[in-house]
Amino acid sequence: MVEANNLVTKVELFIAARDLVNKDTFSKSDPFCLLAVQHAAGGAYTEIGRTEVKKNNLNPTWKQTFQLDYYFETKQPLKFSVFDYDESNPDDLGNVFVTLGELVGKGTSFLQLNRGGTLVVRVDEVKSSRDIFMLRFRGIKLDKKDTFGKSDPYLIFYRNISQNQWSEIYRTEVIKNTLDPVWNPFELSEQQLCNADRAKPIKVECYDWDKVGTHDLIGVFETTLVPLITRGSRFELRNPKKNKPAGIIELTDIALRKNLSFIDYLRCGVQISLSVAIDFTASNGEYSDRGSLHHIGEGTGNEYERAIWEIGGILEAYDTDKYFPVFGFGGVPHGERKANHCFPLTGDSQNPYVLGAQGILDLYRTSLTRVSLSGPTLFHHIINQTIAVASSTPPQSIYHVLLILTDGAIMDMDETLNSIVQAAGLPMSIIIVGVGKADFDNMERLDCDGGSLVDTQGRKSVRDIVQFVPFRKYGGNPVQLAAEVLKEVPIQLTTFMKMINYAPDVPEAKPIEGGESSSHHHHHHH
Repeated sequence: MVEANNLVTKVELFIAARDLVNKDTFSKSDPFCLLAVQHAAGGAYTEIGRTEVKKNNLNPTWKQTFQLDYYFETKQPLKFSVFDYDESNPDDLGNVFVTLGELVGKGTSFLQLNRGGTLVVRVDEVKSSRDIFMLRFRGIKLDKKDTFGKSDPYLIFYRNISQNQWSEIYRTEVIKNTLDPVWNPFELSEQQLCNADRAKPIKVECYDWDKVGTHDLIGVFETTLVPLITRGSRFELRNPKKNKPAGIIELTDIALRKNLSFIDYLRCGVQISLSVAIDFTASNGEYSDRGSLHHIGEGTGNEYERAIWEIGGILEAYDTDKYFPVFGFGGVPHGERKANHCFPLTGDSQNPYVLGAQGILDLYRTSLTRVSLSGPTLFHHIINQTIAVASSTPPQSIYHVLLILTDGAIMDMDETLNSIVQAAGLPMSIIIVGVGKADFDNMERLDCDGGSLVDTQGRKSVRDIVQFVPFRKYGGNPVQLAAEVLKEVPIQLTTFMKMINYAPDVPEAKPIEGGESSSHHHHHHH
């Protein structure tokens, strides 16, 4: 891995407006746009920046952009407000609320302002380069440092920080007893080599390794990125003390690969599709009982409702049609005789879908009257249902997230392990939320961060796809719960795409069309 996963993703927002309302009687408005962010749920919106003023213009494309840190796993509500500039009292030309996730999910968004007109927002990842180079160097006729025998040479690569400040980015292995070493190939990203600024100098030093005392400097050269990554380039080492040549370093081999990010895959059309599975086993407690985990009371909603609302609300931004299938398990659906371990809550196996997080909630509430609680708690039927769907869609177009909400101990551990190991080879992740006070110890076995799951046949899981979190761990704070279970999803998705070697060309971001130059109106089709 070259890029660490915990780096914050920075995004840049490009802003334009079309067909703004005209407030001025004698001339057109002079609009500017202000961006405010809500940091805590339900809290106030704080201004984080504003664009320049565009004189006399109802279709401005502003030059000033906004940069924000993007977190997939949280909502990040934004408010854009457009004003007509006026020294004393700016006129309100309209505002719109949207989450950063919705903007990232779409790429370019056309948002209706509440006073008429459209705000156009394009999101780009602030990432100067995706390139990673596989480099292989050799030395030719290096200067001999030892009176007896040959040298033991190695190379150190440095990135330039400022005038005379250098930061070591890589050192090769030592090749023993030779003046013509061939080093092993290694990978460095353009970011590491020069911070993606191709004019920056790169320094390479060649040393003779010594078991005792200091290693002797054989020679040094400075270059920039392009020569360093040109196959066949030869660099002359100079010994700074004697200021004379000390041998040649040659780049014998170079390969390039792209390190695509989560947002890159979204730009290439990858969708995230959510499926939800809800536990209808008897241990939840009868609906009518106030202590039931399925009790629908007044106020904040039960744990099932809150988990659905938060997690569904974030994931729906990454799916164009926002239709999600919802299943029950461990209950007896209306008109059936025995417990069913994977049934559509709509009652229609041809159409298990509802629209958005709100649709999932509404369906959950109405299903409580149509399903009798039963048991036992079995997961593998539900997981196999998503496996079947994930196997039948092109792996580079839809990534499936299965959300299982459960109140209890799982009774089919072996079958579930086998299903999870199979699922790891498919475009899917599994999120399990433990509801209620039960003992969830055996769930932790499924979520082995770092380790590998092994199925009953001894097959190892090719990647980690399960996140398990008990709802109570966050003291009933569903926002924190959602952040915890979702933060692995982008990593799991990119790991899968790399595993199947899906490395498409990321489409170039197009500037926002139209604006000042265009006299006629653009009609955008959604």
